[in-house]
Amino acid sequence: MLSRIDAILKRVVTVPFPSAWLVALGLTTAILGSVGCASRNSPPPPTIRRIAVLPPSDAAGGPLGQMRRGPDGYGAPWQSLSALLVGEATQQLGRYGFDVVDSAVVASTTQGRVPSNPETAAEIVRSAGLDATALFIRVRRWEFPYPTMRTSEILVSLDAMLVDPTSRQVVWEVHRPTKPVPLHGALIAGQAHAVAAQEVMREVLAPLGERTAR
Repeated sequence: MLSRIDAILKRVVTVPFPSAWLVALGLTTAILGSVGCASRNSPPPPTIRRIAVLPPSDAAGGPLGQMRRGPDGYGAPWQSLSALLVGEATQQLGRYGFDVVDSAVVASTTQGRVPSNPETAAEIVRSAGLDATALFIRVRRWEFPYPTMRTSEILVSLDAMLVDPTSRQVVWEVHRPTKPVPLHGALIAGQAHAVAAQEVMREVLAPLGERTAR
């Protein structure tokens, strides 16, 4: 009888050890994975001085669709989301000391082509003879959290990458997962998109400002 009880106790005691080992292994893997992802947000090479901001693409690699007015119906005609993001990115990069190619020059020399991926972005800039690093932006998600006349946040997910036009290699990138962009107040739709574009470009391009501050 005692031998049976001893055997049961041994089984009960020995079960947690492999589970604990698996948990530790999972935590180690998660930590290493997060470190690897964070390294991609490090500042780009210091040799990058001139940047051409290309029109952003949507999640499928096509041009961004026009923003819908929504139920409010108020306000002046909106700028396209693409124009808002290009304008804000250009301003942020200029503040950080980069030589940013004028958006009108980019539009005319590239004939308004929208890159579908980083490789296409490099090819567009190289073939246009812009002598600049390409900024490729992919908007994966951009929408109100729920149907409303006003909103205090917009759900945004996007990627931003600097691509060398010669090697076609991504030299810097940041990936913003889907999360709200706070608007610091309830805004009507058109205003909300404009403020969100400013806030999200300031957020994702911040590492470039850290580089120039060093």
